[in-house]
Amino acid sequence: MSHPVSSSPVRRTPSGLTRVTRALGVAVRSVPFGLWFLGQMVAANWQVSRDLLTPGLSTTPGVAAVPLRCRTRAELTLLSNLITLTPGTVTIEVDRHGHVLYVLDIYAPARPDDLRAQVHATETRMLRMIRGTEPPAPPTGAVWRWSGRAGATSPVADGGAR
Repeated sequence: MSHPVSSSPVRRTPSGLTRVTRALGVAVRSVPFGLWFLGQMVAANWQVSRDLLTPGLSTTPGVAAVPLRCRTRAELTLLSNLITLTPGTVTIEVDRHGHVLYVLDIYAPARPDDLRAQVHATETRMLRMIRGTEPPAPPTGAVWRWSGRAGATSPVADGGAR
């Protein structure tokens, strides 16, 4: 008895691409992303090494709550791991329900918006790599918890959150 050849159509994602095509696209886009991230790691390692080898500390720790455009657990996990892999930065907490990432940077810029821009730049590149499209603009009106220079702590525009 012969088996008829399946006439079912190829499964396509909502965007019309097959899973194989989408996976190949992610693989191709991951090369420039990986090179960019490697450069970020080298620069961060240099900064931490220089600080360790010179007298005194030049750290300016800051903690920020950054609203995200990541929507899946995989995107949230990848972004939080990318941040934690970069020397000098740590993901403290991920609020999956509110899509907020709490980040500690020991070399935080003077303004919280600058740290948020750095996290959003990494998120934008990562989402471009995964999704293959330009992500929406970063959310505005962020909730921040910020400690500026070492020894000085002052919450900025937190609106009583958290």
